[in-house]
Formats: sequence, structure tokens, C-alpha cells
Amino acid sequence: MKRIATIFAITASALLLASCAEPQPPAGIPAELREIMHAGQERAIPPPHPDLETALQRYMTPGLSMETDARVAEIVRQNPADWNRFRQIGYRAVSGATHLYALLSHDELADEIHFLFDLLRYGYGAYQYFGGDAVFLPLRDAMLERLAQMSDPLRVSDYLRQILVPYLRTAIGDNHFQIHNVSLLARDYVAFMSDEFVLRRRGDYFVTEIDGAMYRVLETALGCGTPVDGIMPTLTAQGEFAFAFGHLAATGDRGAWAFDVVFQSAATGEAHSRAVNLAQLSRYRPAGFQRPSAREVGGVPVVTMRSFHLRDGVELGEIMRMSWAHRDSPVVVLDIRDIGGGDPSPGRSWLRGHLGGAQEPNMMVMFSSLRMVSATQAELRSSRQFGGASRVGQPPSWSVQGFTPPRRFLPNENLLIVLTDKGASSAGDIFVGYLRQVENTLFVGTNTHGNYRSGGISRTILPHSRLDIIFSTYMNLRPDLSLFEGVGFLPDLWVPPGESLERVLAFIERYGLNSVRDAN
Repeated sequence: MKRIATIFAITASALLLASCAEPQPPAGIPAELREIMHAGQERAIPPPHPDLETALQRYMTPGLSMETDARVAEIVRQNPADWNRFRQIGYRAVSGATHLYALLSHDELADEIHFLFDLLRYGYGAYQYFGGDAVFLPLRDAMLERLAQMSDPLRVSDYLRQILVPYLRTAIGDNHFQIHNVSLLARDYVAFMSDEFVLRRRGDYFVTEIDGAMYRVLETALGCGTPVDGIMPTLTAQGEFAFAFGHLAATGDRGAWAFDVVFQSAATGEAHSRAVNLAQLSRYRPAGFQRPSAREVGGVPVVTMRSFHLRDGVELGEIMRMSWAHRDSPVVVLDIRDIGGGDPSPGRSWLRGHLGGAQEPNMMVMFSSLRMVSATQAELRSSRQFGGASRVGQPPSWSVQGFTPPRRFLPNENLLIVLTDKGASSAGDIFVGYLRQVENTLFVGTNTHGNYRSGGISRTILPHSRLDIIFSTYMNLRPDLSLFEGVGFLPDLWVPPGESLERVLAFIERYGLNSVRDAN
């Protein structure tokens, strides 16, 4: 019996060793990677949560007063924001005003604090999402109490740094919310990964080579001992589709930088634990500004877009021509690393041309939108030349655009490989959301910034301090109520953004993707 068990162990080890040998890649996308692509598309457009309608109702601010709304709207009208100057020279230049050194009385600042919270109640789309009156009214009172403890008169810079920013940060985590160039950012989630081991799937488990011997991965846990599903699909430097140790975690989380992995030897069956150090997958940092361009690298079309700001010289006609140039190529690489935000129309123009006039994408297949409809909101929108009609004399209300599942994904004949990173934000998130609706599209890099909880960006000037305040008049919710702010859209393959183009080009060559169209 003992001899039979020994023979069985040797045979099992031999089979494991044989299965660990690197296979010769067949032409076309590996079947498992194709499954990952389909799963990523389904994750990007999830079915609605059964509580979605209730959640939308829950985030509508109750008890709005038409009289207060009209008063706040009038103050906004008297303090217009110069959006043309803002678009031309950017926020930092507009914000560098000398009024930061002005002295204001407690009465003036107390009046402004009361106005600020009325402004948020009647103009900020995420007011109720972040707690509504139950959170913001005690916060207002705490700010007034703190003001009473400070010098009278008070310098505007001290009012900004010691009252406005620290107190509002306790309630608001919104990547679109800014006060005088100070952002109230949501918690950010980034990828941590190790290139030390190349993992390959063998049935329902993973194997790797360590010092020339083969091992099976039994479990992964954070350094603190908490179990975690710590394996991510990736591309090696040689372009091989494989897996690596890694996970997505909030920046600043303890234990994010290391794993304890339990390996089992294929030769002896013994198990042992080993620490694996992880590195954060940092966003791509290009050298200087790059205009949109299309070029071929090793026979592969590579389209580069680094900005959505029309003031940066981004021309829609040029982008449309670029999209038509490579529509018939078997594979196209679209590099949108570090694209940032701005106006999503350049990305939409490129995609419209690439798809040859096929049905256009719609963000309502990925989000439900909840919009404040008030005199204050109309005044904020008209200040940005959105043509918002006056609503003075009409009661404040809410407008809902519900989740509309797509009837079909947008057809795409060639393989579109999209390079993403945390630099894709706001309009960059929207563009990736559009691309997630396109068939035969592979996303490589890291998750996007996740800056779409709120939209309809508005800007006004606080009446006494003259500080700029930027926020959104409506809010977007994922249909499954999952977290998006700070998380964004996830890639199919996790790769260091600074190496993603080189690894993708090696991947295309390794699997022969530029010679024939890969079957869906």
C-alpha cells in the first residue's frame, strides 16, 4: 500500500511538472483571456440592484423651499463665474488672487457659511448622498463655533485652510468638488502587484517556478494574515498572457504592500509560506504635452490621445481622420494613458469614426443619473453657458434618468487594445465607459481614476471671501450600487502603465494578432 501511494505521488508530481512547462502559444487570443474580456464587459455593465429605485429616492433632498431657492439663486447670479477665463488659462491661474490676504469680519464669514450650506442644499447633486441635513447642519454649526474661537477680523486664507477645507472634508469625498483649487477627493484605490513570479493556471489552481522547481499556489493572504484573492491576469515583459500576485487596495491601507503565499512543492508535496513584496502600479507620466497622433510601431497601428481639452489644440476633425485610417487593421492599439478629463467629445468623435457610424454609446447603460432641478441649479448652469432657463417661481424638484441596459454591444470587427491608467479621469472615465460597450476590446494597464459620481460641473464665487467653489449639480449611481469614485473601470490585464505599450506589442507578435482577425 505504501509503495502504491509513493508511485501515485511520483506520478502526480510528474504530471504537474509536465503541465508547468511553458506551452507554445496558438495564434489568436487565448480562450481564457477571451473569457476574461467578456467578464470585464459584464462587470462594467452589471444588472441593476433590486434596491436601485429606493436608493435613488433616498438621495433626493426633502423639504426644499422655493423662497430659499430663489434667494440662493439670486446671490449666485450676483457673483458670476468667468468660465471663459477659466477655460482659457486654467484653474490655478484664476485662483491665484490677492483676496486670500483680505480680512473679513465674523459677521461676514458667518453669513457666507450660512449661504454655503444653502448653496449645497439647493445646488449640489450629492448633498443627500453624503448625509443631507443630518450631516451638513451639525457641520455648519461646528464651523460657526470654530469661527467664534478665531481672531476677528480673520484672514481669508485662514478661513479657507482652518474652517472650510478641513470641516467639509469630514463629510464630502468627491473628486469633482474643489474650493479655491483644494480638492475634496474620495478615497483612492490602486493596484499593487509583483513581477517576481509568473503564474500559470492549471485547471482550478495556479503554478509557478521557484529556483528551477515547480510549486502550486495554495493560498494568499495580506501580511496581517487576512486572506485575499491575490492573483491578477497580466502580460509578462515577453508578451505572454499569464498571472501575477496582486490586488486592488485603498492608498494608505496597511498590509497592501506584501503578501504571505503558501506554496506546495510538486516534487515533495510539502507546503511552506513565503513573503512576496508588491509594488504599486503607478500612473504613466509622459514627457511633455503630446498632440493626438497615429503611427505604426512594428506594423501595429498605435493611436495616442493625451488630452480631452479642446483648448490644448485637440481638433475633432483630425481625430476623426485618425480613426478612419486604421479601421481595417486586424488590431489597433489606443493609448489613452494619462488622458485626464475635460470635454468627452474628442473621444466620442474617434469612436464614431472607428466604428464607421455604428450606434453610439450611452453612459446611461452604466449609470443612473439623479439631477437637482432648482432655480439655484439653473443659475449655476446658465453661468457656464449651458442655457439653463430661469426657474424662479417654480418649486425645486428632482429629475431621474434611469439605467437602460444595452440591447447589444457595439459591433467592432478588429481587435481594439486600450491602454489605461489612473490618469483617465472624468471625461477619461466616460471614454473608457464608451469603449467598454464595444465588442472585441481588450483593456490593459490599471483601473481608471473613478471620477463620475457627480457631473454637470458648476462654478461660482462665494460672496464675501471671493473664493471659487466647484461642484456638481447631479449625481451618478452604478446600477448595482457598487463603488465607482476612486475605483473607476478595471482593466482586463493588469500591467505597469509605464511598460504597457511595449508588453502589448510583444503580446501582439507572440500570438500573431496582427496577421489575421481574431475570431470573437
